[in-house]
Amino acid sequence: MSKKTEYEQIYYFSYFKKLFESWEESTNKLMDVWMSSPLMERAVEKSSEFKNYIHSFMEQTLEQRYLPEKKDMDKLIDTLDSLGEKIADLEGKITDLQSSSAKPRPKTRTRNTKKKVKEKKQ
Repeated sequence: MSKKTEYEQIYYFSYFKKLFESWEESTNKLMDVWMSSPLMERAVEKSSEFKNYIHSFMEQTLEQRYLPEKKDMDKLIDTLDSLGEKIADLEGKITDLQSSSAKPRPKTRTRNTKKKVKEKKQ
């Protein structure tokens, strides 16, 4: 690269560097004045009040709209759990009955057979 183009680039970048430094300095002075202003304190105070208002409004809205549904969902879950337990108990009883009906029942004397035995003895 030639010396002339190097000097042009250096001049070009130094120009933007000076512009940036002047902008930074003026912005810094402005921010110092603005931050030390009593109006800024009031603006920050009002901003935090507004933030707190929005936060409380959002919480209230969520409580009113979401929590009743959450209670309903919890109630439904409890009902489904109890139904599941009842179904499991019934399935256990069904398997017990099926296993007991698969075994042959021992023959027991019924009332009629007792009468027949008594009649034969006489």
